Amino acid sequence: MQTAYQPVKAEIRIPDLTSNLKVIRAQVKKTCALCAVLKADAYGHGLPGMLSLLAEKGLADMAAIGKVSEILQLKGQLPDSGMDILLLGYSEAEEIRELYKNGFLKDNRFIFSVYSFRQLRALDLLGKQLKRRIRVHLRLDGWNSGMGLGYEDFLQNESRIFAAEGVEVTGLYAHLYSSYGEDPAPILNELRRFDRTVRRIRPELRKTLTVHILNSPLIFRFPEFAYDMVRTGTAMYGLPTFDGGKLRPILKISARVFEVRTVGADAPLSYRPEKLEGTTRKIARIMLGYWDCPLLLTMPDVRIVIRGRLFRPADAICMDNICVDITGAEDISPGDEAVFLGEPGVTAAEIMERNNLHFTRSEYMCMTAGRLEKVYL
Repeated sequence: MQTAYQPVKAEIRIPDLTSNLKVIRAQVKKTCALCAVLKADAYGHGLPGMLSLLAEKGLADMAAIGKVSEILQLKGQLPDSGMDILLLGYSEAEEIRELYKNGFLKDNRFIFSVYSFRQLRALDLLGKQLKRRIRVHLRLDGWNSGMGLGYEDFLQNESRIFAAEGVEVTGLYAHLYSSYGEDPAPILNELRRFDRTVRRIRPELRKTLTVHILNSPLIFRFPEFAYDMVRTGTAMYGLPTFDGGKLRPILKISARVFEVRTVGADAPLSYRPEKLEGTTRKIARIMLGYWDCPLLLTMPDVRIVIRGRLFRPADAICMDNICVDITGAEDISPGDEAVFLGEPGVTAAEIMERNNLHFTRSEYMCMTAGRLEKVYL
């Protein structure tokens, strides 16, 4: 429930989201579809809210989630637009049977990823038993690492795969773990291997497939491999990637100062008080803690912006609240906004640089607890 005055909130800025998606679409050909990756609670931006927003405003052509449990989260909250939802993670046939049994898949908008021939056979059997064709995308794996069908295995079994009566193969994709690397040469080699595989698919079958391999960093580095669809996660949310500074962060996490006091050196401010000698401090109390932002507020170097200035915690951050050292600041009072993420000084890039984190961990910044209310502005 949203209230007129929210002391703690995570704001998702719709204009910035719209701008980011325009930037992403401009990178690829006009016929290329866009899949919005909403796994892990939409990277902390709220799965049901983001799905509804994207569908109702027509900002994406497909959505992707990570686990069967996320399908369960969406019961009763699916948008009316009928947007297809791709499950990127692995799922067992029995899990899908239970979903059908309990009415989750009645409109057939969910598409499942196939990682192995064993899984494909099980889904084919399930589809026959249910008297329907289960839609799937085949995940390919160029390294035989257990994350999909091998390229040659797929090509050698092409006829058998597409002849399955209980499944309908509608897509084909891969994910390159090298995509965030600095050296483009090995990435390009992997993309070319995938491309050679795609080119060997029989033309009549290729026409029925949605092929996709590009994720957020690859969209900006190798747009020529866009095929039929691209998947965007970090770029859509405006998190650091190879975008040339065109993307805008869409998440702002903030809270209100509820108390300002001057305290002595011996005043306990947390469960692990810092021992000071012979000094007093001015502190601001804020009702937001590490349970609300588990990774953001357990970084070694946490900063908070209040009235445009950066401050540090006065002591260890608690589960529900934080005490900020505002010594020397005379203009801060209860009701002032304290920003933890999403403004100059506390952008994801600045936080990661201060804490020596590689940008592949940018989603750490956005991980939020369910109790931190999401507001779409």
